[in-house]
Amino acid sequence: MFKWKNFSESLLVRSVYLITIPIVLVQIIGIIIFFELHWDLVLKRSAQSISNEIKILEMKKDSPSINNYANTLQIIRTDNLDFSKTEEVSNWIFKKRMKNSLNQLSGNFEVLQNQTHFIFFDKKKLEFFYLVPKKRVETKTVGGFFLWTIAVSIILSLISYLFIKKQIQPLKRLGIITRSFGRGIETPNLKPTGSSEVRGLIKDFNNMHNNINSTLDNQRNMLAGISHDLKTPLTRINLMIEEINSETLKNSISQNISEMNIMLNHYLDFIKNEKNENLDEINTSDFISNLTQNYPKLQILINNSNQIFIRKNQITRAIMNILDNADKFAEKIFISSNILNNTWKIEIEDNGPGTNLSQEQLIRPFVKGSDQLNQGTGLGLSIVQKLIKLNNGELNFQKSSHGGLKVTVILQI
Repeated sequence: MFKWKNFSESLLVRSVYLITIPIVLVQIIGIIIFFELHWDLVLKRSAQSISNEIKILEMKKDSPSINNYANTLQIIRTDNLDFSKTEEVSNWIFKKRMKNSLNQLSGNFEVLQNQTHFIFFDKKKLEFFYLVPKKRVETKTVGGFFLWTIAVSIILSLISYLFIKKQIQPLKRLGIITRSFGRGIETPNLKPTGSSEVRGLIKDFNNMHNNINSTLDNQRNMLAGISHDLKTPLTRINLMIEEINSETLKNSISQNISEMNIMLNHYLDFIKNEKNENLDEINTSDFISNLTQNYPKLQILINNSNQIFIRKNQITRAIMNILDNADKFAEKIFISSNILNNTWKIEIEDNGPGTNLSQEQLIRPFVKGSDQLNQGTGLGLSIVQKLIKLNNGELNFQKSSHGGLKVTVILQI
């Protein structure tokens, strides 16, 4: 979903601002200089010329050829004017210059306009009205200059945007790889491209990525080796207890061996390098129903159902770990499923003893959620967090209204 705030705060937009703002400022300064040195001067000269021509016509107003002379100057001289079709001059710069020039004339001259002409007259006498065509004052240079200024600004801004966008692409790719790597997804090294600074950053990330992967591989291999070495003697012990005559002792040893095997399986599960699993299409209602059929304590509430695509095996392991954890400590378990706004929300609650640990402590490896029942390895919720994070989901813990723990899984679909 597009978010304007995130877009406006992006490096791309800020870089465009850094280039566009100086361009706009230069254009504004150019407009001011244009007005001061060109347009204002043109209007001043036009006002002075028209003022002089009206002055001559006023001096020759009693001459029989006054109208012919006015026509020569492209000025209409009339003694009748419909004021209802006139208005104040909209070009305030020209009006200002014109009034300054008209002050040189005898009388008290005023200027108005209609659609096609500027109208000059002595507002005390109202004897004659002089109509000057607007085209004598208005010029296409101004409009052309404005269009040119806007066009240059847009073109330069567009070129800047495209250039900066290309330079930022390597950073975007680096961000995608970093987020995937942070979720535990296996990612390839990124090819260094872009500016020298960006290439250096990508090379440093690749080195860090390789070092972390190498360290994790060494840890996985070491723990896998230890687990394998421990499983071998456990298997031999399991065979040897068959020769023990006491059933009580035999059952006790078998139970301890079984718990040790479960612990080793948890360790292997925790250090397992999760690969990118393919997406499977499921029905959310059927998925929950099939997943929970081996839990007799469970009560199911499914608000709605839909066909979605998920990494089925990983999500199955995550939900079953949560249910196994609740099954150990509670007499009743409740699970609800709801799809809303492209998210699948699964809530699992129980009436067990609950926990006083924070969310950060609960998902920390080897931390056990219940002090009263010192069972398990303390890896169950860490594995759940790892799997849910791998699927770009959220895992939250709260106190349940039933008295125990409430675990909420939110997956984007």
